[in-house]
Amino acid sequence: MQNFGSPGRLRTAVCVGTIAATLPYLALKIAWVTGSGIGVHGDGMRSGTMIGANLATLGMDAIAAVLALALARPWGRRVPGWLLVLPMWVATGLLAPIALVVPVAAVAGAFTGGFASSGDPSQDLIEGWVYAVVYGGFGLQAIGLVAGFVMHARQRWAGVFALRLRDLPAGPAAGTRRLIVAGVAAFGLIPVAVQLSWAFGSHALRPEDTRTAAESLVIDTGFALLVLAGLVAMAALTRRPDGRPALRTLITAWVGTGTAFGWGLFWLLTSALHTPLNEGQDMRGLALVGGLQALVGAVLATVLALLVTEAAGASENAADRSGMIQA
Repeated sequence: MQNFGSPGRLRTAVCVGTIAATLPYLALKIAWVTGSGIGVHGDGMRSGTMIGANLATLGMDAIAAVLALALARPWGRRVPGWLLVLPMWVATGLLAPIALVVPVAAVAGAFTGGFASSGDPSQDLIEGWVYAVVYGGFGLQAIGLVAGFVMHARQRWAGVFALRLRDLPAGPAAGTRRLIVAGVAAFGLIPVAVQLSWAFGSHALRPEDTRTAAESLVIDTGFALLVLAGLVAMAALTRRPDGRPALRTLITAWVGTGTAFGWGLFWLLTSALHTPLNEGQDMRGLALVGGLQALVGAVLATVLALLVTEAAGASENAADRSGMIQA
């Protein structure tokens, strides 16, 4: 039987810090949906589409704050596992590239002149300091949510951290899973290849972009490599098992599939909305890339969830049988 005990000071501090990191973004969104012009030029944020988009992203960051609280408080241990894992997976996918790639891109931009604002609707609408506040907060949220989730998961699902590749399900279904992952991963290489082409200057299937060449190289390469790492990790999880620890591969698959789904869905949705941020741009290519990437991430994550659930269940049953024999 699981005995969690009371949350320690570290977990409480992580929770408080993560919630604090959401406050600037939440404050900006509340200001914009109530008609404030702070941090923006003109009245673009007052359009119905932008109000709806801001309400949606306000809700997403509010969920991040609630998630941080659930990971730290006793009542969070009574929340069904999937209700924590699903938003945490999406949050990891959205925030990991921001935490890992954007700081490097910012340094590259500082040495190459930064973002050119002329002709870019988003740069004309939103003041530069807003990006620093928003992405800085996202980076802190990424650190806090990951730390909180790891502490929660180590107590709640300790068996997952001890899994080895040989513990993953075998049998007749393993061949089917291997074929599914191989086929889906092959399709996943398409958005990876497109993003790598963007990194090296191609404008195929992408909206107009005023980033410097160095910034584009860092950002597009970083996003593509995170997705590619997820594809490789999923292939490793379905091949012939061995005795190596599975945790590193599971984490890579988690982050990679989350990045594919989260950002793919984001690109798809933003392409479908006509806002001042994409005014006059052809978003059809980005919608195609995003839709395919989101589908790949969703299918591979489903396979990942089934693998881990079955392996953890088998490991727990084996431990219970061992305990009964010893008793």
